[in-house]
Amino acid sequence: MPETAPPVRTAPALSERLQTMAPSPTIAASARARALAREGKPVLELTVGEPDFDTPEHIREAAHKAIRDGKTRYTPSGGIPELKGAVARKLHRENGVEYDPATEVCICNGGKQALYNVMVALLNPGDEVIVPVPTWATFADQVALVGGVPVLVPMGPDNRLRVADLEGRVTLRTKAVIVNSPSNPTGAVMHPEDVLAITRFAMAHGIFVVADDTYEHFLYDGAKHQFSANGVEGARDWVLAVNTVSKTYAMTGWRIGYVAGPSRIVKAIDALMTQTTSNPSSIAQWAAVEALDGPQVCVHEMVAEFDARRQMFVAGLRSVGYDCPMPEGAFYAYPRIPLQADGSPGDSNAYAMRLLNDAHVSCVGGKAFFDEGTLRMSYAASRAVLQEVLDRLADLSRSEEHTSELQSH
Repeated sequence: MPETAPPVRTAPALSERLQTMAPSPTIAASARARALAREGKPVLELTVGEPDFDTPEHIREAAHKAIRDGKTRYTPSGGIPELKGAVARKLHRENGVEYDPATEVCICNGGKQALYNVMVALLNPGDEVIVPVPTWATFADQVALVGGVPVLVPMGPDNRLRVADLEGRVTLRTKAVIVNSPSNPTGAVMHPEDVLAITRFAMAHGIFVVADDTYEHFLYDGAKHQFSANGVEGARDWVLAVNTVSKTYAMTGWRIGYVAGPSRIVKAIDALMTQTTSNPSSIAQWAAVEALDGPQVCVHEMVAEFDARRQMFVAGLRSVGYDCPMPEGAFYAYPRIPLQADGSPGDSNAYAMRLLNDAHVSCVGGKAFFDEGTLRMSYAASRAVLQEVLDRLADLSRSEEHTSELQSH
């Protein structure tokens, strides 16, 4: 008898968690811009939050030295002692809190992985994390990716989180609240007293503060950054401070971030890394030691340039007709787009796509940050590029006014 062919089987489906996960909206917007650029379109990209400066020379030289010295092998999963020590010194020097580098600091593959590791360490399926909005989408997406529930909490018109925003939001399943100041995407900087009040609120309710301090050095007009674990007795046991060298030292591609917090959680994150990525790049770690311990003039110079761009770009957006608040931190402008005919917020994604197609200006619609009717425009670009963006927006505005006049006749 002829042999019976084996049944044809289809490949197993992806996991449910990945089927429901969307790619990062900012990275997706950048990919669209690059695709148009490959077609020869003169795209000006203001999508990605990445300093346009080179990594400072003394930091690059530290990496070269690490290579020459043969420091290219595995390191401890949670980072080399030298970098943990540099992080602890930085936190004491700049943020006023002492951490044991051996037990309360863990080095990760960038700030994004540091945040993800925190979520894995804290959350069981169904646990909730309060995510103030507008916000960087990755906060909510990472919570959902590990089986948690992001609880989106709108902030007031100035986009600064206050205790009043959190009242009534804590349940028996709440594990943490996100604090991000200066804010991505708005550039808003929380008042120090509000940061401390939120830390007290979290402690009183038995939940953690996950503080993303990525943009702490990008401050303007006298704004101050308040470290969540400094100023409230016992706060060190309730705050997980996440940071990175990516923005401050123009090291986005080096992928070094860190977590500082209670030793039992840091130890769990270290163990997680032994089973996932193992150690961050050995060479990048040695470069980060120099970044944190070395001269800081490069930081001050970069922030001063961003401040000049901020003032120039926001003034230009206003002159074109956008309602745009002046950000006190980070390096993003956050203008509102025109309202729809019925007075509701405009479709930010459609508006951003129109800017890309008609003006070849790439930015991110506010919907990516759970906020309709807004755009995020990074001014991490040269003044010449920013001026060209403003010129194109002005040309587009005049063209639309002309078309409207023709249609009215």
